Amino acid sequence: MKKLRRLLMPLSLLTVCGFLLCSAAGPNPNILPATAQDRPLKIAIVNFKTVVEKSKLGQKEQANFDAMKKQMETVLLEKEKSLNEIASKFNDIDYLDSLSPEAETELKNKFRTLNTEFNQQQNQFYQALSQTNMKIVQKLTDAITKASSEFAKKNQIDIVLNEDSCFVTSPALDVSAAVTKILDETPDVESKDSKSESNLLDSIK
Repeated sequence: MKKLRRLLMPLSLLTVCGFLLCSAAGPNPNILPATAQDRPLKIAIVNFKTVVEKSKLGQKEQANFDAMKKQMETVLLEKEKSLNEIASKFNDIDYLDSLSPEAETELKNKFRTLNTEFNQQQNQFYQALSQTNMKIVQKLTDAITKASSEFAKKNQIDIVLNEDSCFVTSPALDVSAAVTKILDETPDVESKDSKSESNLLDSIK
């Protein structure tokens, strides 16, 4: 079980969020006045993690990911329980003495089969969670970038940066709340990936 927890627990929707998102809007001649070169650049900061945690889309994707991970853990725990039950029989000398050679061989084969299935499912589930995590992060990155770009155009912001890419920022530059509001007002289009992920667990049970 410790091995299982080591594999599954580090997977989090925000695992790689800090390294993504960034310039939602660069200098754009369509939104900059003719004398833009005569004024300082207007810069805004977005905290990716904050927007993910507070936006409706981020909360929805996090909940879906957690539900998927929990379902996978349940399947593996059931398999692990069966393995432990058989393993305990091998430690019971009286029980082993009561078995015929054929029955003991059958029990060993059953244990090997279950152990192989457990390891295969564990690897498949881990890969599935990793792939799902990457797709969700990419979806959130695209959505937050689009919302940041919309905010930049409305407010004549030249550059929008992810806070994680900056060493020092001023709280006055943070526009995470405004970007979150824009994101919440944007309809969430269900992707084909989301539908396929809902059937992923059944296909590898």
